[in-house]
Amino acid sequence: MNAHLADQIRDLRFPADLPPTLLEVEQHFDAPRLDDVPAAVRASLSGSAPMRHIQPGMRVAIGAGSRGVANLPAIVRTVVEVVRAAGAHPFVFPAMGSHGGATAEGQVEMLASLGVTPESVGAEILATMEVKEIGQLPDGPPLYQDANAAAADATLLVNRIKPHTDFHGDLESGLAKMAVIGMGKDTGAQRIHLYGGRGFIRFLAPAARIYAANTNLVGGLALLENAFGETAAAHALDVSEIGTAVETALLEQARALMPRLPFDAIDILVIKEIGKNFSGTGMDTNVVGRILIPRTPETHQPDVAVIAVLDIAAESHGNAAGIGLANVTTLRAVERIDWVATYTNSVTSGIFGMQRVGIPITMADDRRALEIALRGCGEPPAEARWVFINNTSKLRQFWASPNLRAAIAGQPHLRIVREVPLAFDAAGVMCNPWDLVGIA
Repeated sequence: MNAHLADQIRDLRFPADLPPTLLEVEQHFDAPRLDDVPAAVRASLSGSAPMRHIQPGMRVAIGAGSRGVANLPAIVRTVVEVVRAAGAHPFVFPAMGSHGGATAEGQVEMLASLGVTPESVGAEILATMEVKEIGQLPDGPPLYQDANAAAADATLLVNRIKPHTDFHGDLESGLAKMAVIGMGKDTGAQRIHLYGGRGFIRFLAPAARIYAANTNLVGGLALLENAFGETAAAHALDVSEIGTAVETALLEQARALMPRLPFDAIDILVIKEIGKNFSGTGMDTNVVGRILIPRTPETHQPDVAVIAVLDIAAESHGNAAGIGLANVTTLRAVERIDWVATYTNSVTSGIFGMQRVGIPITMADDRRALEIALRGCGEPPAEARWVFINNTSKLRQFWASPNLRAAIAGQPHLRIVREVPLAFDAAGVMCNPWDLVGIA
């Protein structure tokens, strides 16, 4: 199919006058960070409530997820060391729902791509898609636990707390969701996704109480990251605190720390690459202002007319979740798609995934994709407001069209570094403002 698509669009072009130059901009955020992440993790865990549940000789399952969490190998390794220092025997298991193509091998590969291997964390990794049913939500789905974790004496989760890209409530991405989706594997993920966003809002808190009562879950390490994607804080939560006001308070802290684009309206947003390593949706909907879920109102904050995606990150392993949020993309990106991984993730996500994996208008190269974006943004070329970003998790540096100079100058947390040409190589691949060498 891809070859057929490539044949049809090889010579297709809709010329438009792209901006000859872009402003390189540096964005300042109030961004607390941990200078010594392992030391902070050790201090948080040592003597903590979850560690008081762990006794010498216990086998302890440590759940690690599939998101691009900062310093993940060092953090997991430190958790392993603290558990081992308590006289227990730790192992790591993938707590990532259906990711990795919903296979044990794929989930081990996903962890390895994030730097989590037996060698890097100092413990074996046990992966399975088998689960044990551990309870039933009243008027809701059954709940499950990874079979290896269930067979251990205690389970400890490691996850980042952050605003979710599909729904908003008192609990979003964090430890409660990791228990239901991550430990529940593909089986648990499918069950709760049947209820859509309202299911997460309604069920995460009571589900956490069922995990506390019916499983060996003893707690978790909740991580916060700043706007630069650096570790800002680490908090050890007892199992009794997961899914409660304690986790909600951490979510509000995370919301205040998250990166944002500094404009209310953008005509064309160009994203160098999307991927599961950046966001569960490939691109963070809180950043791009587009959610694309049936029956869910759009906030349009910021108001972006056209999104162009140029590539899919290698770390996403072909999972193109979120590509449907874009209006235009490149053949390079489409040819990277692993349809098994993408569709498995999309269908498991239920209503969240229905529109987000549709393939946008696809052009043979970057230049042609940007020309399409310009023609479709609803503004004359000279007036179109462009913003270019590497991905939605790294917004310290971005590039903007020169007609945004006054808007940038009016914001004290922004600084124009220089003006650079917008340039393409002979194959039409963008080579400036960022380096795309080797991705032609």
